[in-house]
Amino acid sequence: MGKVTLSIYMEEEDKEALQQLADAEERSLSQMAVLILKRAIRQAQADGAISQNQGKGK
Repeated sequence: MGKVTLSIYMEEEDKEALQQLADAEERSLSQMAVLILKRAIRQAQADGAISQNQGKGK
């Protein structure tokens, strides 16, 4: 499965905080956002809030 583009709207203060976090981990803003989202998805799967995605390319 290929990558897709996702646009989000967020408060400027949140974007600035996300940029600081990305800078601290030497990642781009996009990379940091993807990392945080992946962590949240894995946690939701572990908690049973969402189903495990079978056939995922990982």
